[in-house]
Amino acid sequence: MNRKMLLNDGWEFAKSGLEVTSTDALDFEPVDLPHDWLIYNTLNLYENSIGWYRRRYTYDGRADHVLLYFEGVYMDSTLSVNGRSVGEWKYGYSSFEHDITDALKEGENEILVKVVHQSPNSRWYSGAGIYRNVWLKTRQASFIVTDGIYASTRQTENGWEIDIDTEMSLTREAKLSHTLWYK
Repeated sequence: MNRKMLLNDGWEFAKSGLEVTSTDALDFEPVDLPHDWLIYNTLNLYENSIGWYRRRYTYDGRADHVLLYFEGVYMDSTLSVNGRSVGEWKYGYSSFEHDITDALKEGENEILVKVVHQSPNSRWYSGAGIYRNVWLKTRQASFIVTDGIYASTRQTENGWEIDIDTEMSLTREAKLSHTLWYK
């Protein structure tokens, strides 16, 4: 069964200078997401710094694929799980996801998101941090990929035509059918 669970609680946050490469000496404090660390000091809205977000996740081993879907992180982010680099996302205005399955172990896991903010980087106030929701997605072996359904329509002499393309990851042969409802 494919599931999607909001993962905004249980996070910890620490801020450091740009020269810091390890979280060993940082003091983490609880924080709920969404979160913007720049807004707390309105006298320094262009501060160059790194925000570190950490969360524990207990994996039971039942899902074939586990993904983290970020609706928005500003700006230059790196995701690691259990000390293993999983992926990066440089653009701060779009959503993205990373498959974390290969980095997980059964039991407790550490998720760490490093967010680098360097000014100037935007025409207006951009904020810094995980500023939108985070979702944990679990999937079985066969699934429709995220944003994997593409539909287009066109009007013809006989009415409307619709084309639907679906991108899937399959471990065995499957049949897919679409139902179109209209009023």
